[in-house]
Amino acid sequence: MKGSSVLKKFLLTFSITIVPILADSLLPNYLSDEKNLILQYSDELNTLNSSILRKSWISPVMIEYSDSKMSNSSQRDGTDRVWSVAIDQPIFKSGGIYSAIKYANAFEDANRANIDIQRRALISSAIETLFNIKKLTLQIKQAKLLVTNDNIDVQRKKEQYLAGVIDSSFLNQAILQRNRDKTQILALKLALSEAKSAFIKLSGKSPKGFRLPHLKLIAKDRYISNNIEIKQKRLENISDDYKISTTMSKYLPTVSIFGRYSDEDNDMGAFPSHYKDSYYTTGIKVDLALNINALEDIEASRVNYMKSAVELQDKAIEAKQDYNSAISEIRLIEQKIKLARDDYKLYKSLLKSTIEQAHAGTKTKLDIKTMKNSMNISLIDARVYEIERQIALLKLYSKIED
Repeated sequence: MKGSSVLKKFLLTFSITIVPILADSLLPNYLSDEKNLILQYSDELNTLNSSILRKSWISPVMIEYSDSKMSNSSQRDGTDRVWSVAIDQPIFKSGGIYSAIKYANAFEDANRANIDIQRRALISSAIETLFNIKKLTLQIKQAKLLVTNDNIDVQRKKEQYLAGVIDSSFLNQAILQRNRDKTQILALKLALSEAKSAFIKLSGKSPKGFRLPHLKLIAKDRYISNNIEIKQKRLENISDDYKISTTMSKYLPTVSIFGRYSDEDNDMGAFPSHYKDSYYTTGIKVDLALNINALEDIEASRVNYMKSAVELQDKAIEAKQDYNSAISEIRLIEQKIKLARDDYKLYKSLLKSTIEQAHAGTKTKLDIKTMKNSMNISLIDARVYEIERQIALLKLYSKIED
């Protein structure tokens, strides 16, 4: 019972370093101000571009001014000044105006979802780096315990070798194992330094100021229904659907109203020598574009729509497989956690027996220390595997909307 309580205490020590949820309101905190600003500008740019696209069917009001001069030998020099304002505005484009507005809205939503995918990918990378920092820190601690056991083993082998109990090969193997474990510590420290540097690049802050989220397994239906990548493909498909109507309308009748107001000040030197006048024209017209590429253009928009529809189906299949793969990985890690906990319980029992035998004089303090280190090594294994489980869950959470 005591061993079980120690295990729970160690796992609780790990648990209190994490926050309970992966809340959207907290996600931007994992990124640097610069990266958040880049994403913010991307959002603003998408909104502005979509607004331009949404109003692209509205024609501009044209204002014109001209000032001309004439000079000849028979008459005095003359001037002619004219200014005008004109508009030529389509009011019916065979459904093209409605489709253009709908296309712009869907286009904006699809781009916004794509920006959200980028944002979540960056945040997921930052959180995964934090998990790896925690994992590497534990592995360094574990490797130091291994080296401590290696030192004890080398000491024993040396005494046995000098006493003629074993040959030098056993001592050499013990020394080589210690060197390998020491080298592993150096490699882990380098990896830890690189992980911290990678996190600073993403967040602009030290990893010490962050707490890790605690992720739980999510249902497959929720993962599929809230998958941001599937949502982006769906919105893209809707956008491409409206694009077909928009393209077709270019080659169908367009009804427009037009009007022009002009004001002229003419003094060209002839009789009557000077006059001013203003006039306006208004009307309605129907245009029909006969373009040799019309059918190909319309068919291309249809093919693009069908392509995006297949991409949507393919993304849904990929999402299901991603979930299944993640579940398989998580189940495997959970088995590793169980094995590590079983090892811990075994070492705990062996440590108890070793202490009793040491009191009886059949074991030494070094035996107790070795067994205790082995027990803690197995405990760290369980904690490392729990972090790996969180990383596997993060792959799922990074692709869903909360």
